[in-house]
Amino acid sequence: MRRTIARRRTAIEDRLETTLPESGAFDRSPEELLEFGRPWLRAQVFLAAADGFGGERPLEALVPIAASLELASLQTRLHRSAVEDARRTGLEPTGDVLLGDLLESTAFELMAGVDADPPLVERCLAALAEATRAVQEGQASLASAPRSTALEADDVRRIGALTGCAVELAALLADVEPRRELGRYGSELGYCIRSRRSENRLPTDRRFCPADRSRWLEPIVERCPPDSRATVRAQLSAVLEAGLDRESADPIT
Repeated sequence: MRRTIARRRTAIEDRLETTLPESGAFDRSPEELLEFGRPWLRAQVFLAAADGFGGERPLEALVPIAASLELASLQTRLHRSAVEDARRTGLEPTGDVLLGDLLESTAFELMAGVDADPPLVERCLAALAEATRAVQEGQASLASAPRSTALEADDVRRIGALTGCAVELAALLADVEPRRELGRYGSELGYCIRSRRSENRLPTDRRFCPADRSRWLEPIVERCPPDSRATVRAQLSAVLEAGLDRESADPIT
């Protein structure tokens, strides 16, 4: 599986290199953005779930969606970093905020160009729009809440919304139901993944994240069609094993 994950990583990397916008208006070049320690798990969760559901689309047809998720994730990380830097330095984060907005619009442009029937593309765009809005709401709730405060279920799902979107998009492409429930539990998985990273200073809530992390996947697996459960579990387990504890810009070796 590690070779498969590395191959997917390379395909996404290649697509991002040709997609990231060149703009002299911002301090960071596309090459610097590729080294920004960006999140890559959402894209890998999408590709793992799409494979697990037994979709017939080849990797090259799925990569634009994976790259779109990665750009949306990078936008979130860039905005979060900009706000934290502003609090520390007192400087306005205007440039990075605008660059994040540009990345988000590029993510939607990629999604809109997916090679699929127009109604399916529209549903994919709607899912991404809902997730990006939710994750911004989750960031706002997180910023205003005391660190010791237990989060509400809705906030947990907002924080992990892009991971939930990855699972929902895979279900949508494979025509698997109940895709909304799969997306909801995918969001909880996204929260669990993020809460494990100490630099995010996000408390781990055992209501959603059991101490045994192998159980994090079970709510998703239980809602998969019976004939795909074993494959979805194996695919997602491999992704978590490869990258749970880091958000790396480097390909897996």
